[in-house]
Amino acid sequence: MLILVVRHAEPEWSSDIEDPNNPPLTALGVEQAKITGQYINLLKNMNLTFNTVWHSELVRSIQTAELISEQLENTSHLYKQTWLNEVTLKDTSGIEEYTKNKGEEQFLSMSLDRWYEGLPGTENFTDHRENLLPNFYNSLKSFGVKKTSENTRNGVETVWDIETEENLIIVGHGGTNSVILTELLDIPFKPWSVLSFGIDHASIATIVSVPVDKHQLFRLHKLNDTHLLTPDKITR
Repeated sequence: MLILVVRHAEPEWSSDIEDPNNPPLTALGVEQAKITGQYINLLKNMNLTFNTVWHSELVRSIQTAELISEQLENTSHLYKQTWLNEVTLKDTSGIEEYTKNKGEEQFLSMSLDRWYEGLPGTENFTDHRENLLPNFYNSLKSFGVKKTSENTRNGVETVWDIETEENLIIVGHGGTNSVILTELLDIPFKPWSVLSFGIDHASIATIVSVPVDKHQLFRLHKLNDTHLLTPDKITR
């Protein structure tokens, strides 16, 4: 099984739009999403097709998913997953300055304790993860992927039972994708995981299932794959 965890393409962050928490894609973002879809479509040459695309209810995720789906030559079905929504931006007053520096100065100047509290004006990263996980696991189970465990000499380890032959595309956000990656790869989550992964707009993290005895594990094949995007079209 292949799971492609895609970040939405570049959004038009601005305090001038109707809902600063829910911006549409920029013209570059539209181009990024189309190129990502074209790249995924090329995987059909390796007999890899994707009939299911999950996206959040936020415009930037919806538009990215739709544009990717339009590039796929096979029939794909889009499903809205509200649990995929990004960490909520509660205070929009500093959005233009935040966008200008991409948040890097704000991120890097924070202590680890402050990361646990959350970024100024945003939902707490840890609370966001706890709200996301039950719905994530339920959605995976409905798709035919169930998280389970196995006792070993070193304790209980996470494994997966996979009953589907389908592949999956998840079009999420920097924060939500960081949670998904840590869960699938059984990596301890930290509030700064979003910074550790460093995921670019419209980039792909490719996750592959590998058999282990009666169960499966997930292996990271590629991270932050910007594939066909030229350097001038890569944004974060």
